[in-house]
Amino acid sequence: MITISEIKNLGLIRSKDNLEKLLGLYEVIADVELKREIVSSIGRQTDDKIIFDFISGNVYNCGFMDVVYQMYRTCLYKGRTSAAFETLGKEIRAHFKNEVLDKMHEYFSYKRSHVGKRRQVIKYCEPILLRGNNVETLKKIAENSVQLIFTSPPYYNAKIYSNYHSYQDYLEDMAQSLKACHRVLEDGRFIIVNVSPVISKRPGREFESTRYPIHFDFHSLLIRTGFYFVDEIQWIKPESSVKNRNGGYQQTHMPLSYKPNCINESILVYRKSAPFLLDKNIAGYDKSFANDEKFESSNCWYIAPASNKNHPAVFPKELCRRILKYYSFRGDVVLDPFAGSGTFGEVAIEMERIPVLCEQNETYCDLINEGKRYVQL
Repeated sequence: MITISEIKNLGLIRSKDNLEKLLGLYEVIADVELKREIVSSIGRQTDDKIIFDFISGNVYNCGFMDVVYQMYRTCLYKGRTSAAFETLGKEIRAHFKNEVLDKMHEYFSYKRSHVGKRRQVIKYCEPILLRGNNVETLKKIAENSVQLIFTSPPYYNAKIYSNYHSYQDYLEDMAQSLKACHRVLEDGRFIIVNVSPVISKRPGREFESTRYPIHFDFHSLLIRTGFYFVDEIQWIKPESSVKNRNGGYQQTHMPLSYKPNCINESILVYRKSAPFLLDKNIAGYDKSFANDEKFESSNCWYIAPASNKNHPAVFPKELCRRILKYYSFRGDVVLDPFAGSGTFGEVAIEMERIPVLCEQNETYCDLINEGKRYVQL
């Protein structure tokens, strides 16, 4: 049985014999990973007519999208000098209507048109406090000037500072805030949102409460705004710290009455859509910016919640530290558009980042600014 390494070696040496061997292997091998590597190695060969005939004759009936991607990749590279391959590539995209093919095209086009180009952005050097609704106040911040956004938006009608006429009104407000965030975030950098489902209070004993899946709905809002999903981290709290929901079941043990205690919140990790890899973002930093060797290896973070007499829902400092450690560098500008009591900004300063905080509650703004460290725009 031929190996991937052997197939790669055939591709590295460009010759008529190797091309014929690769074409023969494609016909007899069924394994998808091997077939994918064969197509990649065929694309490295130099006889464009044979390669063109091979792709055009097999791409629509090869049976596996992983193989199609490699055929399309060849069309992208050879299409730089060949109108025939460029046209074939367009036909493949039009036929499959596939999101991966679209992204490949976007990345390749960007790479060709932005070689050596660097965007000049405004760099903020002092902590900033923006008083008022973030949709308006973020207009004072330059486009692409923020390197990380981390926030916990107001939970729909769950706290005294969060009061909306309807859930749809709430989602629309959040969409507008995310749109403002998208404008200021640097291309390719992360927005991280801490959310969890919310249960409304029952209007009376004869009525049912409503449970809102905010974390699911935020996915749609983030995608619609121009971000794409990367990861979900589970923030796990001690069970003793959350509201007990087991009471009814403990009394009756009747099926259908079971309600688990909710000890987790979702940390949604999204990236601002950009037609390049993270390597481009990382390349702007010296290796001395690397973190220490200690790290969390799973997506479950066990962190006790925090309390504050001045605010009903505050970030634990440890949660802020981890987000700043893994998703930003020293000297980065980091934004919390729903700053609350300002814990994220406090930790950001401790970790040598430049925080930008938005808050519309004047009491919380005064609390944030007690140390007089913030420039107020």
